[in-house]
Amino acid sequence: MNIRRFVACLCFLFATEFVAMASASADETLTMGVFAYRPDSVLQERYQPLTDYLSRETGISVRLEVLNQENMSRAIAANRLDFFLTNPSHFLLIRSERSLTGVLATLVRRSGQSSTGSLGGVIFTRAERDDIEQLADIRDKTIASPGVHFLGGYQTQVLELMDAGIDIRRVNLIRFMGTHDRVVRSVLSGYADVGFIRTSILEQMAQEDPDLFTKVKVLNRQRLAGFPYVVSTRLYPEWPLVALPHVNERAVRRIASALFAIEPEDEVALSVGISGFSPPADYQSVEYLARTLRVTPYDQVPQLTWVDALHQYRLWVFTILVLLMLLVALSLWLGKSKRQLAAEQRRLRQLIRGWPQAALLIRGGLFIDTNRASVDLLRYTSSESLVGKDLAVFSPEFQPDGQISRQKMAPMLARVSAGQVEQCEWVLNRSDGTEIWVELTMAPVHTEDEPEALILCSLYEITLRKHAEQRQRLAASVFEYAREAIFITDNHGIVIDANDAYLAITGRPRNRAIGRLPPLPVEEGSGIFASARSQGFWSGEFSSRRNDGEPITLSVTLSSVRGDHGEVSHFVGIFSDISRLKEQERKLRIMAHYDALTGMPNRVLFADRLQQGMALTRRQSGKLAVVYIDLDEFKPVNDAFGHEAGDQLLVEVAARMRSELRQEDTLARLGGDEFAAIVMNVQDDASLETLLVRLLARVAEPVWVADHSVEVSASIGYTLFPQAEDLDGDQLLRQADQAMYQAKHRGRNRYVRFSDPSS
Repeated sequence: MNIRRFVACLCFLFATEFVAMASASADETLTMGVFAYRPDSVLQERYQPLTDYLSRETGISVRLEVLNQENMSRAIAANRLDFFLTNPSHFLLIRSERSLTGVLATLVRRSGQSSTGSLGGVIFTRAERDDIEQLADIRDKTIASPGVHFLGGYQTQVLELMDAGIDIRRVNLIRFMGTHDRVVRSVLSGYADVGFIRTSILEQMAQEDPDLFTKVKVLNRQRLAGFPYVVSTRLYPEWPLVALPHVNERAVRRIASALFAIEPEDEVALSVGISGFSPPADYQSVEYLARTLRVTPYDQVPQLTWVDALHQYRLWVFTILVLLMLLVALSLWLGKSKRQLAAEQRRLRQLIRGWPQAALLIRGGLFIDTNRASVDLLRYTSSESLVGKDLAVFSPEFQPDGQISRQKMAPMLARVSAGQVEQCEWVLNRSDGTEIWVELTMAPVHTEDEPEALILCSLYEITLRKHAEQRQRLAASVFEYAREAIFITDNHGIVIDANDAYLAITGRPRNRAIGRLPPLPVEEGSGIFASARSQGFWSGEFSSRRNDGEPITLSVTLSSVRGDHGEVSHFVGIFSDISRLKEQERKLRIMAHYDALTGMPNRVLFADRLQQGMALTRRQSGKLAVVYIDLDEFKPVNDAFGHEAGDQLLVEVAARMRSELRQEDTLARLGGDEFAAIVMNVQDDASLETLLVRLLARVAEPVWVADHSVEVSASIGYTLFPQAEDLDGDQLLRQADQAMYQAKHRGRNRYVRFSDPSS
């Protein structure tokens, strides 16, 4: 009985508590503020289903209020809001002004079948603006933005442009429009050149204006896998939903449970255009952006005191103090060393005056002291003639390298004054006008009692050496730069020196050219040297080979060099490569006797071979045939497929006819499509006619030219030699020509023997 009574009391208590909670929930009303980044009516319509869903799922009345940034900050300060949904940059500003419990959840937006928990910025302009194609073109343009504390509408774009080297806050006029919709309208109307908006805005507005993407052009467009919106910048976390500290913890848990329970396919998600909410994202990247741009709340520079600086940079301060102590010690040591150096320099100056080589002291570019050797070198009577003048006074206007003496000397003096030592060859004019070469050396000499650094100038005459070098260079240039090969041998004909042309023509490296015989004919080499020894020279042409085996033709002149007593001590040879000249002569002979297209004998060579064949036939009492061949239907092929196709046809037909003739026979192209043949040692008419039948058959075979198969035939006329009358070659060729025309008149593709009409 007692147990039943206890259970009844417990049920009564639970029911009472449940009714009390339901009554409390029914009386409680929470306000959720949403940042008005678009017109209030649009956002009111979009987020009202979310508050209705929260009211329904939690049993707590949730009221929606759409506010701009300023009004939302005031409402939070007055505790008129319990939850708020805003962009991450605005969240940082609110967090810096008030104590918040932290982010409750992060919004996940949807676009079609895709969703994302990130946002970025979009940089766009009108589609017809050809002058704005990339980020660099934004410089000095008017920019429309919803506001400074819009993460996707201002801050992301500013950071992206700063990374590209453009700080729009200094060089651009920025107009803050309040909402993203106004930004888009201001760019489309021409009120602004460029617009900054957050991602998803263009896609949302395109639902009302399907042609929107044809009116705008997105700059610096990023291709990010899985991100469903057009974007111009890097990505940051989406909007946070934040609960204020005064909200009941039980209500916060119920709101959070309802938010995390939203699935992408739920009606509320589809109405709001989201995929739901995710656990709070990491907003440190947004803090880094705000600190980089120094926007509120990170726009204040912290105060740095001397104590802070010493504490922070104590290692550097200690290092600097140590360096200062070392510098003082080094200065004391340098002072002592300088005094010792000055004493040494005074002794050196006294030594220079008695030095036998020309030496002068220079200060400020002028001689202040000289020794006797300098006066004698320049052939003056006293040192007073040199003191107070500079080196350029005793120099020609131009040095041998083409530089003006005074201009060349100025940088040398500057380098020596800076502590360097300069050495060069220099030309000077003596007092009598003669020029001398000297080896010039200048070195700095520092003394303690001199206000300006002194320079010691030493002169060593090298005139005789320079003249000898010039003569050697002249002789060497003749030897080295001659285009003909030049070689020098001993009295036995062994090469002891050769120029580069010799190495180039023979193809021999120097180590294989020196110490060997020159490229003379082996069988004539001793005779050539003997002739040059007895007559003083030998000249001629002969064939040889380069080191790589390539044949060459040389034109050589070999001369003997006699010593003081008339004996031959050396031989000097000069030769040139005339291979190209010989090859040109060969080509000219070929051009004169052979057809350029087919490579067969032409009319000139045919006439010569016909005369030789006729003479041979007379001696051997044999017979030869002169055959005249003309191709039928060649012109239509030439006209239809072009001259190149016609040339291919001629080459192929000529090769076929040549293959049917014997080695001693001759086939020549007389011109165009006309050929002539000399058939030697004709035994009888039957064998000749058999040959002609084969020629007709070979010519008639199809030929593949210009991707087409073509067919031609031949008309052949021939005559025999000797005949009753004594005929020459031209008469025989004319007889064969006449017979060919008879073959054409009889229907072509046949052969006809010449018959005298008079007979």
